[in-house]
Amino acid sequence: MKNIAIFDTALGTSNVGDEIILDAINRNMKDVFDSHFSLRLATHVNNFSMKQILHRNSKIRYFQNADWKFICGTNLIAQTRFGKINSQWQLYPSNLSIYKNCVLVGAGTTEQRESLDFYAKYIYGRVLSKEYVHSVRDELTKRIVESLGCKAVNTGCPTLWELTPEHCAGIPTGKADNCVISVSGYRNQRDEKRDTVMLRIVKRNYGKVWAWIQTTDDEKYLSELEKTIGMEPVTRIYSLGKFREVLTGSNVDYIGTRLHGGVFALQNYCRSIVISIDHRADGFYETNNLPILPRRNVEGELEDRINSTFSTDIRINSEAIAEFKSQFTGSDN
Repeated sequence: MKNIAIFDTALGTSNVGDEIILDAINRNMKDVFDSHFSLRLATHVNNFSMKQILHRNSKIRYFQNADWKFICGTNLIAQTRFGKINSQWQLYPSNLSIYKNCVLVGAGTTEQRESLDFYAKYIYGRVLSKEYVHSVRDELTKRIVESLGCKAVNTGCPTLWELTPEHCAGIPTGKADNCVISVSGYRNQRDEKRDTVMLRIVKRNYGKVWAWIQTTDDEKYLSELEKTIGMEPVTRIYSLGKFREVLTGSNVDYIGTRLHGGVFALQNYCRSIVISIDHRADGFYETNNLPILPRRNVEGELEDRINSTFSTDIRINSEAIAEFKSQFTGSDN
């Protein structure tokens, strides 16, 4: 038996997309997680005070000395901001012993930058394992992790690992009657002009329309867009349970800028068009052939894409996934 520390990226999050990632990791790493003793901590919050860490009670010692420490996905690799790494992974010099020798599972980057600043290099260099091969979700993250002296394989995001050819064959190729949309309400991801075009196109091509709300910012932004174009508010979806219910019971396509909303739709056998707004969706396309449409092309191409017939052909690097997982499932473990 091994003692496992699972650092949960869906605890304390403000983005329900992290729950989609964590659910997929729990399923795809189940054979590892269920075969050993494991305890969980969050990445989004600072779990212990400096006083607790210095006191080194049994909980602290467990996480400091765990045999395997897994960091469960999402956009964790980032530059330094305001004296810390990023809000998704609370890393400070005082708590590095908790994370020392951790292994990434399908992690990505917050920004499209290849080089890290001095402080970020120092922090990641202290916590990322040099012994085990890390799982990353795109080539950019792979290069960054390798630049730290670590080993990495591009497995793609774990949310895509189950989208086998057999699964994709069950996703419709033609237009559905209804649609689930999403918009990204973070200020640096807004584009009122193109997003209103997307909404208008969806409204005239589908019957019933729902909106997947992945963050509270998405709700506010969508309400602003609806008022701008005089559109009657669409029905909101706030929980993954309700999202799954709509996807599996309402004959829907998914169209929107929320990347993992689109992946969740594919998991539930719904045709999906992810509107690409940054390097993350582009990385999913380059690594796994995720069906995307750059937002700059929405006005000229979205309506034709909606009314065309296309197959979903997610390409999974099964060898890379097997290489990563074999470190923890072999006979010696």
